[in-house]
Amino acid sequence: MKKSLENISFYLVGLFIMTLGISATIVSGLGASPLDALNVGLTDHFGLTVGSWEFIGGIILVFINAFVQKEKPSYFSIVTALITGIGIDFWLFTLWQVWEPVTLPMMATVLMSGLILLGLGISIYLHSNIALIPVDGLMIALHRRFGFRLAIAKTLAGAFILILALIAGGPVGIGTFIVVLLVGPLIGFFHKYISVLKTKIDDLVYSV
Repeated sequence: MKKSLENISFYLVGLFIMTLGISATIVSGLGASPLDALNVGLTDHFGLTVGSWEFIGGIILVFINAFVQKEKPSYFSIVTALITGIGIDFWLFTLWQVWEPVTLPMMATVLMSGLILLGLGISIYLHSNIALIPVDGLMIALHRRFGFRLAIAKTLAGAFILILALIAGGPVGIGTFIVVLLVGPLIGFFHKYISVLKTKIDDLVYSV
């Protein structure tokens, strides 16, 4: 029971921080990640919110991942997509309705802050071992089905979504490529510290 509560806490806190990072990269005006750029492009063309498209796209990816791996769909990943979508819309319609960057230095600051939060949030939620974001599930599906190394699988998945984002006219810019290049190393950087923190929390929880 304690372990479950701890994992759920890491899961929710990680997604909370991650979605703040996602929203920051979107409003920076310098380019969002390929998936987020795609969601913004779909919002501009067809309406609905960015978070709604995150959820819809997540459902589609869950079934694509299941088809590629010839397995049952991971319904927990749909829950993750739902929470992620709600989180993105929450930040876009609260914090970023009050203020958004207009000068290049502030835009760059918001982008880099969002990137750091994105890496931190993903690292935290991954330590919950509950459910992957569907786009990460696509990377794993390609890895398991075709034997691609994870780095190559992530690149292929990212390239596919980037092409869709360009077609949809999403905010693809220099920030997009900065996020693609740096988010992986940032996740790796935070991973070791979050591992140490989780170990300390485990020791504290199970000693009570």
